[in-house]
Amino acid sequence: MNMTWNLEIMYKGYDDPKYIKDNERVLELIKELNDSVKELNKENAVNCIEKNMKLEEEFNKVIMELFSYSSLRAATNVNDYEALGEMGKLQMVLQETVEANVQFTKFLKDLDLDELSKQSEVIKTYLFILKNYQEEALHMLSDKEEVLASKLRLVGSNSWSDLQGQLTANLSIKVEGFEENMPLSAVRNLAYDHSEKVRKAAYEAELGAYKQIEDSVAMALNNIKREVNIMMPLRGYEDALDKTLKQSRMSKATLDAMITAIKEEAPKFREYFKLKAKALGHKNGLPFYDLFAPMGSMHKTYSIEEAKDLVLDVYGSFSKSLYELGKEAFENRWIDVLPKEGKSGGAFCAGLDNHNESRVLTNFTGSLSDVQTLAHELGHAYHGRVVLDNAPLNRDYPMPLAETASIMCQTLMAKKMINDITDPNELLTVVEESLQEDSQCVIDILSRFLFESKVLAEPIARPLSASDMCEFMLEAQDESYGDGLDSEYKHAYMWLCKSHYYSAGLNFYNWPYAFGLLFGKGLYKQYLKDKETFVKNYDQMLRNTGFMSVEDVALSMNIDVTKKDFWIESLKFIEEDIDLFEKLLKETKAI
Repeated sequence: MNMTWNLEIMYKGYDDPKYIKDNERVLELIKELNDSVKELNKENAVNCIEKNMKLEEEFNKVIMELFSYSSLRAATNVNDYEALGEMGKLQMVLQETVEANVQFTKFLKDLDLDELSKQSEVIKTYLFILKNYQEEALHMLSDKEEVLASKLRLVGSNSWSDLQGQLTANLSIKVEGFEENMPLSAVRNLAYDHSEKVRKAAYEAELGAYKQIEDSVAMALNNIKREVNIMMPLRGYEDALDKTLKQSRMSKATLDAMITAIKEEAPKFREYFKLKAKALGHKNGLPFYDLFAPMGSMHKTYSIEEAKDLVLDVYGSFSKSLYELGKEAFENRWIDVLPKEGKSGGAFCAGLDNHNESRVLTNFTGSLSDVQTLAHELGHAYHGRVVLDNAPLNRDYPMPLAETASIMCQTLMAKKMINDITDPNELLTVVEESLQEDSQCVIDILSRFLFESKVLAEPIARPLSASDMCEFMLEAQDESYGDGLDSEYKHAYMWLCKSHYYSAGLNFYNWPYAFGLLFGKGLYKQYLKDKETFVKNYDQMLRNTGFMSVEDVALSMNIDVTKKDFWIESLKFIEEDIDLFEKLLKETKAI
C-alpha cells in the first residue's frame, strides 16, 4: 500500500492548466456574484435568489477545489511555502466576495421564504440554508464594516492561528533514549508505547520543549480569543458560545443536558482512571503520561495492511456500501499514513466533493489506537459520500453531527473486537483501548470546554500569559478528571498542542466531540435492537445532517437530545465497559 495520498486527481501542480483555468474562473464568478447583488429587487425576489444560489453552487465547487489542493499539500508539509502562498492568495481573493455575501444575506432578512418556496424549486431545496442566512443577517455589521472585519482577520486571528501551527509542527524534540530529535506528533505518539520509561520520557520531553514556544503560542491564543470577545457584542451575540450554538444548529438546552449528564457521571470515569493507575502500580491516581498506556497481552504493533484488513472486516459487517468506501480509500491512495517532520499532527478527513472522494491524514505508528483512528476518519469519508446525494449547498453539516458516522464506525470496530475475543488478557487490551478513546471524548473534552470557557470569560483588556493558560488548564483538569489523575503529573500545556482552540471563527471546538461520541453510542444501541431497519434508515439520517437542526436529525431516529435521560443512558452504555474492565483486571490478576 502506498503510504502517501494522491492529489493529482485535483491538479498536477500549480502550473497545471486546469489550476490556472480554475483560478481564472473564480475571478469571473466573483464578478458575476458582485454584479448580481446590484440587481437585487424584492419584487423579483424569486429570480434574484435562484440566480445567486446557482452562482454560489459553482463558486463553492471551484474555490473548494483550489483550497483543498493547497491545504492538503500544506498539511503534509507546513514548510511548503508555495502551497501556503497560494492559500494566502485565495484568502485575499475571497475578500472580494464579502460585500456581495453581506448584501445578499441582508436582502433575505425580511422576505417570506416559506411563501417564496412555493414558487421556486431552488428556494424550496435550499429553504433551510436560506433561513439560516436570515438568522445571520441579524448579526451582521454594515457592509463596509463586514469587509473591514474580514480583511483584518487575515492579519489578526488567521495569522495567529498560522503561527501556532508552524511553531508546533516545526518543534524538534530530543527524547531521552532516542538518538535523533523527533517532531511533536511523533513524540506525542510515544504516549502509546509499551514501555513506561519511554512514555514518561516522552511526556517530560514534550513539556520541556513547550518552554521554547510557550510565550509565542500563548500570545497567539490570547489574541485570537480577545478578537472573538471584541466581535461578539458588536454582532449581537450573547457570547462566543451563543454564536457556536447557532453555527451548530443546536439549542443551549441540548448542550446543557449533555454537560449536566457528563458532570453527573464523571465519578464513574474517575473510577476507571484509578483502576488503571492501580493496575500500573500508581498509588495517587493515573499520571497523565500513562493515560494511553497499553494494557493486557495484546502487545501487537499493526502493519498498515493488517489495519486495512481489520477496518474492512468491520465495515463489511455493517453494510456493503461502507465496505466499498473503505476498500476504495485504501486502494486509491486516499490516505497519507505515516508521521514525519513538518507534517500536521493528529488526524483528519477532508472531502473532495467534486470527485466523490475524500483524503485522510493520519500519523500511524501501528498502535491499536491508530487502527481505531483509521476506522474513525474513514467514517467521516462515508458521511461525506452519502451527503453528495443532497443538493450542493445542502452538504455541509454542523460540528456536533460531524462525528456521527465516524463514532459509529469506531464503535463498530471496538464492539466487534470485544465480542470476538475470548482470551481475557487480550480482551483487556481491547476494552481498555476503547475506554481510552471514550474517556477522552467525555472527560478530557469536558476539561477543554471548561478551559476555553475560562479563557473567554477573561476581560478583553487583560492579556493572558503562558502561566495563566497553564493555570486555567490545570484547574479545568481538576474539575473534570478529579482524583482520577495524579496531581503531580497533569498536562498544563494541553492548550498549546491542540489546534482546535486557534480559530476565531470556530470557538468551542470541543463539546461537539462529546456530542458525537454519545450520540453515536445512542445510535449504536438502536442498531443492536434492529440492525436491518437501522441500516436502511442510517444513510437518510446522515443526509438529513445537511439541512436539519441537530434536534430534528436526532428526532428522525426517535431520539430527544434535549433530555438529560438520553445522555445518561449513552454514558451508562460506556460505563458497562468500565465494569467489564474492572472484571478483566481481576480475572487477569492485574489488581
